[in-house]
Amino acid sequence: MGLTFETTISFISFKEAKMFFVLFIYLFILSETLISSEIEESLEIEEIIVKSTKSLSYIYQLGSSVNVISAEEIAKRGFTFVGEALQGVPGLSISQTGAFGGTTTLAIRGAPSSQTLVLIDGISVNDPSSPGGGYDFSNLLTSNIESIEILKSSQSTLWGSDAIGGIINIITKETKVDPKLNLLFELGEHNSLKYGAGYNFSKNENNFFLSANSYQSKGISKAEKKDGNYEKDGFGSQSYLLKSSHRFLGVDLSTNINYGESDIDYDSYGFLTGVKDGDENTKSRNFNGTLSLKINSSDKKLLNTIIFGSSKINRRYFTNNIQNFLAEGERKSLRYLGNYKFNSYNYLTYGIENEESSTSEVSLNTESFFLLYEVIPFKGSGFSFGLRKDKREDISNEIIPKVTVFMDLSKDWRVKANWGEGFKLPTIFQTTFFCCGASKPNENLLPETSEGYEIGLRYFSKKTINEFGITYFDQKISNLIDFSYALGAYENIKKVYSKGIELDFVFNVKKYLSLSGSYSYIDAENEEGLILIRIPKNKANINLDFVMNESTEFSISVYYNGKETDPRTDVAKWVRTDLNFLKKLNLNKELYIKVKNIFDEKYQDIYGYGTEGRSLYFGLKLSY
Repeated sequence: MGLTFETTISFISFKEAKMFFVLFIYLFILSETLISSEIEESLEIEEIIVKSTKSLSYIYQLGSSVNVISAEEIAKRGFTFVGEALQGVPGLSISQTGAFGGTTTLAIRGAPSSQTLVLIDGISVNDPSSPGGGYDFSNLLTSNIESIEILKSSQSTLWGSDAIGGIINIITKETKVDPKLNLLFELGEHNSLKYGAGYNFSKNENNFFLSANSYQSKGISKAEKKDGNYEKDGFGSQSYLLKSSHRFLGVDLSTNINYGESDIDYDSYGFLTGVKDGDENTKSRNFNGTLSLKINSSDKKLLNTIIFGSSKINRRYFTNNIQNFLAEGERKSLRYLGNYKFNSYNYLTYGIENEESSTSEVSLNTESFFLLYEVIPFKGSGFSFGLRKDKREDISNEIIPKVTVFMDLSKDWRVKANWGEGFKLPTIFQTTFFCCGASKPNENLLPETSEGYEIGLRYFSKKTINEFGITYFDQKISNLIDFSYALGAYENIKKVYSKGIELDFVFNVKKYLSLSGSYSYIDAENEEGLILIRIPKNKANINLDFVMNESTEFSISVYYNGKETDPRTDVAKWVRTDLNFLKKLNLNKELYIKVKNIFDEKYQDIYGYGTEGRSLYFGLKLSY
């Protein structure tokens, strides 16, 4: 006779969790530390400053989950598009309507792109002219990128609307004192050609960086080839970057200007799979820029920062070379940020912001105030509490709080936790669109709101540089805005629940061999119990990095994406393997070879849309 064991797991409810949950963890661990006869020395993790926290916190001082992708990591893996680089981040789900410029969106822990704030050099580039206000990564190349910061869980306290799911902060290459010229050439499958140049120069305390990059490809069919779609859809993108930094009379002045153009072919609507071959294309222009002033007080306790930012997007859509749609959006912001240091363990960050979002027909203005208080009473122990209040001319939200804590359990182990709320204001499109017999748009739309928490445990060995982390998260989103055909306008109709676990690790097997990877389990569903579309429950990746000698290395990356629900049918799970080889020919020349999808896996990211098969690329980097 066999024995049967049944285990029931009850997840902590939001009402029981909230602030008291986080405070309890903090106080409990703090008491354990005080009881011990000696406080362990804090971890000394690589000092990466996370700029998207506004307080310039080091990565080891955060109670929220954060991933940082460096320029070195991008080069090691051979990523061409930012969307590719984000594929391996635990908790992120990437969706693309076909390779080479297909609309590319992401979800963080089940929160869609409309609830994810995307920044370039700290300025929001979310598209105010799109229905949900999300960001399309389709034509964003990695050429000019210094690093990518991913902050998960709600960041609305610091960044306001759009940050319910988290933040993607893309930091472009910095100005440097030493003059340097970098050149890049790449050839590959599908008649792909990539080239670019970047130049650093300086004079006195004035530093400049100029860059220009281009990527062209004949591409593949956006619509799945096996469904009878053979017409290739081309891709073309150019990007330009100008950055400068200056110092005079104790004032730091910096400017960033990004400009990009793209011309992307795509396919038409098809009845069977949703897409079929067609003569469609879109041409877009993107601009974003910042001007910032930093002034430090004479006692070095208060750093004042004033930032003016602007981002614009122009999208034109064509069918058979005839324009059939135009969308224009712009965001302008003026921000004051104060960072005050009371002493070595008490910090206050506060700010006032004004942002105007506009389309060709409507503009909306939002005024905001926030503050963040941080306490670090011991090495390896910290607590923060933040508040925010936003007021838009047509709507106002409640005060948004957030609490975070972190604590070292030993020199190798750390626990972190946070609880917070978030919000997203209705977009311009949602507040102005109506159809289907309605006489006007819905004037009673409420902001989407969220409440959630996470708790994580992290191991880091200073001796072996091995690393492991596990995080549990739980979030509820209310008043979700969606279109109602019965009303003929948008309304607040849904709730969404998501919870799950994220794992990541780095294991240095030998001096020349290392393994790294991640796994995420996401259980995301609406109030009716239906699984959210295009959010795989299981997602993983593993990287094998082998350094053959000082001039030669290669990496193999394996990506697993579990089964997804799609509006038409389920999309099957898939596994893709990529390889990247780097060879330094001398101090000034580097050769690389990358093979995407080594085993020629036949898979779909979104039902009906094709993906790239086995593809070979060669590149050469020169520096002088």
